Amino acid sequence: MFALIAALSSCMEQKILFTFKNDVNRNFFKEIPGLGAVTYNGNPVVQKANNVEVYISSFSEKYIEKDHLLEYTELNDSTKIPFVSYREVEGYSQDLYLLKYEFIYSGTNKKTGKSFDFPIQAAVFFSVKHHGSGNTIGITPCYFGIINEDDSLIAFETMLTLKKDKGHFYLKLLKRNKKMTGVAFMPVVFPTNPQTPEDKFNIEKIVRLDANKVGGHKPLVFDISNIFHDTNALQFHYRNTLHLNQ
Repeated sequence: MFALIAALSSCMEQKILFTFKNDVNRNFFKEIPGLGAVTYNGNPVVQKANNVEVYISSFSEKYIEKDHLLEYTELNDSTKIPFVSYREVEGYSQDLYLLKYEFIYSGTNKKTGKSFDFPIQAAVFFSVKHHGSGNTIGITPCYFGIINEDDSLIAFETMLTLKKDKGHFYLKLLKRNKKMTGVAFMPVVFPTNPQTPEDKFNIEKIVRLDANKVGGHKPLVFDISNIFHDTNALQFHYRNTLHLNQ
């Protein structure tokens, strides 16, 4: 999974003093539409989100028995693949965060000139990678996207990058590249009124919509369960809800 996430990113790893508990707050999202930024695609945001549902998918390197040998591989903490418990790997680990929220923006009908308010569900994705010592060594890739409930997917069309200003981390929106159409996660069926880590869902496919070395201009499809031979390879669990107005 580390290789797959790296394939979606062009950012360099770096040692950073970052923790989710201390650094993920309103300031962390100050450039994100509907959380900090007051516009969305040039339209004014009339109501920001105060509550953000947080989901997490965690990975670590583990030993598996294969052909009478111990081999280590990266597995989701919810994996269905048997791994050994008598020997641990002090290797890399990774937490994938998927944040869901809703905001309202105002748009104008070009023909009539009338303004309308539009509620929209959005998502922020970022991956936090740790060294075996537990130190955070990178936060990449990072995306902002829109949730499409009808098609059960998230279309991530805007890349983000981690920045630091006056001692505080935040996610900066990168200028959109006309050649970039982003990535899509599917299916995404969020739990209703999540309460515990047992409220969960699986991502089965990631589609890279940009031009790539494998398919040229044809979108590249990562079939998660077939690649990793594990139906829980990319399972997200409810973590908590951030209350940004507090």
